[in-house]
Amino acid sequence: MKRDLISVLDLRDDLEDIIKLARTMKGETKDGMEMELFKGETLVMIFEKPSLRTRVSFEIGFTQLGGTALYLSPNEISIGQRESVYDVAKVLSRFADMIMYRAFDNRNMRELAKHADVPIINGLDDGEHPCQAVADFLTMTEHKGDLKGKKLAWIGDGNNVLHSLLLGGAILGMNVTASCPEGYGPDQDIVAEAKRISSETGAVIQIVTDPTEGIAQADVVYADTFVSMGDEAKKEERLRIFAPYQVNMELFSRARNNAIFMHCLPAHRGEEVTDEVMDCSRSVVFDQAENRLHGQKAVMARIAGKR
Repeated sequence: MKRDLISVLDLRDDLEDIIKLARTMKGETKDGMEMELFKGETLVMIFEKPSLRTRVSFEIGFTQLGGTALYLSPNEISIGQRESVYDVAKVLSRFADMIMYRAFDNRNMRELAKHADVPIINGLDDGEHPCQAVADFLTMTEHKGDLKGKKLAWIGDGNNVLHSLLLGGAILGMNVTASCPEGYGPDQDIVAEAKRISSETGAVIQIVTDPTEGIAQADVVYADTFVSMGDEAKKEERLRIFAPYQVNMELFSRARNNAIFMHCLPAHRGEEVTDEVMDCSRSVVFDQAENRLHGQKAVMARIAGKR
């Protein structure tokens, strides 16, 4: 039976194991070991949104595992417009061994997974960004060790990345506090599910509006863009509303003295974060970016049942 990764919830039973596998595979890569898990196989990558890290990490990652990756640009398919999701799923299942889809709409993501005969991996949609979360928790583990009981403070918009971090944190027993402006918080169904899981794992999930309150005693501080793709028309309004949520040194100093700073990139320096924080010794944003490669290799290997 095929396995898909649409939500972090699809990794609930083995998220910790995937993080451990990612660390192992990262070491194997650094040691120059050849891994031909996908020798003779093809990954098709469908992109509706552009991305530096998602494309490069998946393409290089699948290549490092012995396979071939094929990039399809937004103009080549137009899923649901030029061709139905059902037809795309059935056609690509005849060609590819795995599909990575970076989408605007979670409904299309789920429909593609429903009809495809090969594994589907969510490279981002409007609901979640599960592969980013795997790389993030890998990075946190490298720098902070066991995450159970540690605190992650999210500062900014209640977006898809936050959704995956809330669910993943709850699964791992990590406390997550999100500081978001009134009316810009995360999806309430996601929050409710994260709190339900946290009741079993001992994590504490909180949504607040005051960034000073949210960042207190944080082990990890996380920022993301105030203006996501699709929100450009409201840029000026958003920048005004989110201005108090900028992670600058004054705010960052309210976290623990050894707190690390994370950002999934691309960063808009001077908006959600200052250069001083981005470039400080406790910023791990480029470790985090590199770990997209290793995290996704572990995800692909596990989803395909190869490791």
